[in-house]
Amino acid sequence: MKFGVFLYQPEPVEGVDYNFYRLKSESGIVGKVNPEMYTNIACFGDNYMAEKRPDWNSVSSFGPALRTNKRYNLRWDVVCMTNPEAKEYNLKIIADCAKVSPGISISSQHFADQNFCTCPRCVEQQSKSGLKWVDWRAKVVTDFLAEVKEIVPGKPLFVNCLPDPLMGKERFGYDFEAMAQYADYFVIPMFSKAYPTPWYWETIARGFKSILKKPVLVNFYVRGPNETWDTVAPAKQVMTVATRVARQGVDGIIFLAEKADYIREFQKNCVADKETREFLKGHNGDDVLDLFNRWENMLK
Repeated sequence: MKFGVFLYQPEPVEGVDYNFYRLKSESGIVGKVNPEMYTNIACFGDNYMAEKRPDWNSVSSFGPALRTNKRYNLRWDVVCMTNPEAKEYNLKIIADCAKVSPGISISSQHFADQNFCTCPRCVEQQSKSGLKWVDWRAKVVTDFLAEVKEIVPGKPLFVNCLPDPLMGKERFGYDFEAMAQYADYFVIPMFSKAYPTPWYWETIARGFKSILKKPVLVNFYVRGPNETWDTVAPAKQVMTVATRVARQGVDGIIFLAEKADYIREFQKNCVADKETREFLKGHNGDDVLDLFNRWENMLK
């Protein structure tokens, strides 16, 4: 099993296999590549461009794909996937990063939700395609992924998918079988400010592992931007959910934090919590316990 971190600042940490830098998060702000880190680019989730170019925004009969639209659980603003300017803008960022980064991770490379997008361009393209609405949207998502793969030659491509293994195609345009032709790894974000009930996360992981044809990694929330240690899950909960999900056969676990210092603090807390480490023995998530042991040796 592989382990990684998902960071908003371009400083790597020790003790993991993958250091991902969120060069372009859904805020839309674009950073500078660190050639020592894998690069994550959020594609069509883009608060900055949604405000700067409102003509790019994805729309539906229930309103635009904006955080202000309370009919949906939109954590960021979303621009239209078929907008040629938006697509080329993201492809250029990805191509430039792929020249120097050891690998590429993409997220928000999908439709906002099941009723998007009904802009005139999308309606016309779907009509001309001869495909049903759900199948056309899935083809748009897969075709974009194929374009990304073409400009990331010889580098691993990590494809993030929102955590809905049942309705992913209807909601976001995920055709998991078709996407597996281009993804080297799938990453499932399991972000929460609390993990009191690991069983639910195990269920989601088991569902994805049963249908995805490429290695599956999951991503847990340690401490993101604008958080304090009091507003996020204690290390004990993250340790427990990681161990419990590991036994479902996932191929890797990633930990999200705003910056490297927060991961270092998390590592220290995991090492220090001998009681939880002892309790988790016998849960059949030994790879995670071995990680804590490696961190302990590293911190001596």
